[in-house]
Amino acid sequence: MNEVTAKPARAYRWLAGIVLTVWMPVLAAEAPGQATFDCLIEPSQLLEIRSPVTGLIDKVHAGRGDTVKRNAPLVSLESSVERAAAELAGVRAAMNGPLAVAESRLVHANQTLNRRNALAQKNYSSAQERDDAEAEKNIAQAELMSARESKQVAKLELAYANAQLGLRVIHSPIDGIVTEQLMYPGEVVEVGGTTTTILKLAQIDPLRVKMILPLAYYTRVKPGMRADIVPEAPLEGRYNVAINLVDQVIDAASGTFQVRADLSNPGGNLPGGVKCKATLAL
Repeated sequence: MNEVTAKPARAYRWLAGIVLTVWMPVLAAEAPGQATFDCLIEPSQLLEIRSPVTGLIDKVHAGRGDTVKRNAPLVSLESSVERAAAELAGVRAAMNGPLAVAESRLVHANQTLNRRNALAQKNYSSAQERDDAEAEKNIAQAELMSARESKQVAKLELAYANAQLGLRVIHSPIDGIVTEQLMYPGEVVEVGGTTTTILKLAQIDPLRVKMILPLAYYTRVKPGMRADIVPEAPLEGRYNVAINLVDQVIDAASGTFQVRADLSNPGGNLPGGVKCKATLAL
């Protein structure tokens, strides 16, 4: 074979090798067995903690790297005004004097009306006096109703004041870890401002495993299928997970689709953001 014919032959073998490598997953999908894909282990949730109200940060209860529990306080804003308003509303809601006065007036008005009716039946009292007594009773009933309504309004005002006070403390919505602290005590957080994120949280139990598969596997991968996950070195272990989501929209540009699974991580042994290998029985 001369040099002219040898070069095209080598070029063909090189090109054939590339084509075979590119289509290897598709060929493997045509036969039963196992297939291994690249995957990524990441936090199941990434949250930015912001304040629902404008205020001065009084205390940040958790910093970068700290583990937090659901409903644990994360950030406290200065709340002296809101606390005073809540205390005032509490005093008003506990006031029973106006209600007791109205009840007493109604009792007295009923007694007066009963006496006027008894006297009127014996012609010892005029009809005008009886009508006046009945009018006093009606007024006493209206005053009692007003006192009860004021009591209910005071309770609602107390609930509103407590809700406003509650907004001054931001609680964790998840069990997770603090990945970043962006604001500190003494800084003012403004709703709608340019710097509104105080903390960033990540939920690492469970973790989320993302796999990108070629379109050729789409009809073979179903929710509920099991997959073995092996994280990259130096991390160790082999984890069996169940697929809980198969994308129903294909990425046309790459001809791939995404598969997701949850990986239980109660001890926090695995970090998020780790590359891995996923093996599926297809």
